[in-house]
Amino acid sequence: MAETKSLEEALTEAFRKADSLEAPLDQRLELYLGESRKLLPDLESTYDDLVARIRANGADDLVPALGDELPDFLMTDSEGRLVNLASLVSNGPVVISFNRGPWCDYCGLELRELARTYPQIVAAGGDVVSIVPETGKYAQALKESHGLPFKVLTDLDLAYALSLGLVFWVGNKIKETYRQLGIDLERFQVHGGLLLPIPATLVVGKDGSVKARFVDPDFRHRLGMEEILRAVGDAK
Repeated sequence: MAETKSLEEALTEAFRKADSLEAPLDQRLELYLGESRKLLPDLESTYDDLVARIRANGADDLVPALGDELPDFLMTDSEGRLVNLASLVSNGPVVISFNRGPWCDYCGLELRELARTYPQIVAAGGDVVSIVPETGKYAQALKESHGLPFKVLTDLDLAYALSLGLVFWVGNKIKETYRQLGIDLERFQVHGGLLLPIPATLVVGKDGSVKARFVDPDFRHRLGMEEILRAVGDAK
């Protein structure tokens, strides 16, 4: 138990160190990855193998290309209200970030950076939403724990992510490792917990078309804020 607590503390410190770094998001993520490789070398090595497997199968074949229309969706937000894409883009471009959940520190670093950049995104005429596969209470926990000023939507059963090909099979090895770290995917998702979304970021214009897209099987990489701000500004 003491070792587990020590590991939790070390990971928390690594997250805080990366989050407080005065640098672009990619450097924050790289710092955290370096610390995680020291603390959880087997897990990160397994991630490396997983990423290679997903990449070999293609990860963005079904995601609309630049200029194509993004399919509409209907999801509940963390307050239980129904939200669709058409209503989100009615006032301007929207940044859509697909995330894994409140337990993913890589997602946490991206979402905190989006929260810090949010006033600039709004000033440029845009908005932000995060989409997660967790149930409402965990979507709310994600919103509260990271102080997110934007909506968090629940893609329960990963139906929408599946339609875009943004889903991968976790595998028993990673699932068991998560359990040892206190991460129970079945509890978060209320199903088998063997599927997770591939994190991706899309900027969708008022006309519903994709203005910018970032899809990388390696969830330890995310779209930078400069690119997001540029896409939102161009999409007005």
